[in-house]
Amino acid sequence: MGETLDIFITVVSLVVGVMLLTGHGDFFMKGGNADLRKKLYDEEKLQRASGIGLLCYGAVTGINMLFQGFTASIIYFVVILVISAVLIWYIRTRCRK
Repeated sequence: MGETLDIFITVVSLVVGVMLLTGHGDFFMKGGNADLRKKLYDEEKLQRASGIGLLCYGAVTGINMLFQGFTASIIYFVVILVISAVLIWYIRTRCRK
């Protein structure tokens, strides 16, 4: 990825993650089938989990900017997949009502 895109992803992920964690980013959770989501999931837990996930994405992307090379890209991809898998697992198991 380009350095500008990495900086953009890092900054946006960190800002939105902090907003979700502090409870000021609920408008980022709109869209999709909101009625079904509200019925199935605890909105506060879902918002916090998404905030933590975005903070992790931002941190990993920021760290990835420091390293160049094929190996660093593979490690970055694997870590992003692990964060995504853990986030999906947590939302599906721990955020249900």
